[in-house]
Amino acid sequence: MHFSISQASKHPPSVWKRYLLPLLASVAGLCGIPAPAALATEVVWDGNTYLPVPVHLGSDTRLVMPEPFDDSWEREADVACTLLDPRTLIIRPRSNNIEQRLTLRGRRTGTLYLARVSSALPYAPVVTVRNSVAVRGDSTSGHSQPGVLGLLKAMMLGHTPAGYQVLHSDRVLFDQSPYRIVAQEVWKSRRQTGILAQISTVNPSQPLSIVPSNLLIRIPELGSLRALAADEFELRSSRLSTNVYLVYVK
Repeated sequence: MHFSISQASKHPPSVWKRYLLPLLASVAGLCGIPAPAALATEVVWDGNTYLPVPVHLGSDTRLVMPEPFDDSWEREADVACTLLDPRTLIIRPRSNNIEQRLTLRGRRTGTLYLARVSSALPYAPVVTVRNSVAVRGDSTSGHSQPGVLGLLKAMMLGHTPAGYQVLHSDRVLFDQSPYRIVAQEVWKSRRQTGILAQISTVNPSQPLSIVPSNLLIRIPELGSLRALAADEFELRSSRLSTNVYLVYVK
């Protein structure tokens, strides 16, 4: 049957949407016309929200950071990662459903970046991260109260924010082979508590990664554990201990 454009124009728009557009899409697929490709995205690290990093089974996601970094995964076995260069991480998921947190620490500035790596996010092959000049929520001067990431940064720099009391401690927080974590300082405010601690191990036969999700340190009186960071994310025979930083929020 011959079907001309003039004949098609006599049909109402609903007919086009219901019948003709799906038909044209099918013909395009049979003819090898490619679908619109996923686009690269650019995000700004503001210190308050997780960086969205979408992944898709069978595809790579290229994460481009503003500086060289060290990374730590909640469940490293779920993904295959390769460094393309000191600022670029190539991520390939090993399963359909990925949902986990990725912690990165900039080697140049010491900035802590928290990312949400998820297969539920709209896929993009390249995610480029820019670090904002003024990071809101990280201020530790004046009378502003730092957020979770701001408190982590303050503890790393040794700058006590206004409204916080720093107490010395020797409480054992975690003692399960191969790790032992002992608190050194407790930074307390009304709603947030930060703990500076030391994680150590006996002489390991191979390097040991510090994986935040494997260190479940519950202290009910302090609230819920919101963040865990470390000076180094790997222990080895030449480095048997490092500082870790925990933030609890009521």
